[in-house]
Amino acid sequence: MGVMELGVLTREKAKVYRAPIIKETDDFAYIAPIGLRVKYRNLTKAGLLRLPSFVEWV
Repeated sequence: MGVMELGVLTREKAKVYRAPIIKETDDFAYIAPIGLRVKYRNLTKAGLLRLPSFVEWV
């Protein structure tokens, strides 16, 4: 799980905005996990993906 801000086309972002909301707070809306394939440069020291970019939906 995580946040991917770069490399996602507008038409692909629309699919995320239509996802069902599981939980909502004043600041965030939590949606069901969405399967997708990303490419990334390497892993950070914390084990996170560095510079993930959208490739395709799974």
